[in-house]
Amino acid sequence: MTKCPVCNNEMVEIGLTVDGSGLVMRSCSECDTRTWHRDGEEVDLDGVLHDISSVPTRYKRSLSD
Repeated sequence: MTKCPVCNNEMVEIGLTVDGSGLVMRSCSECDTRTWHRDGEEVDLDGVLHDISSVPTRYKRSLSD
């Protein structure tokens, strides 16, 4: 388990794959610190958002169904 760099509490990890690249968000429920990592390297949230927004939508679902 990863420890929070701010308060040393255990962090929750959520992993996902975006366009073949592994992303992990680590979050501390004690002090609300969040970090993002791409393929093991820490990245800024702006970079993650750019990567996610640049991936073409693979399907569309109507919300009215």
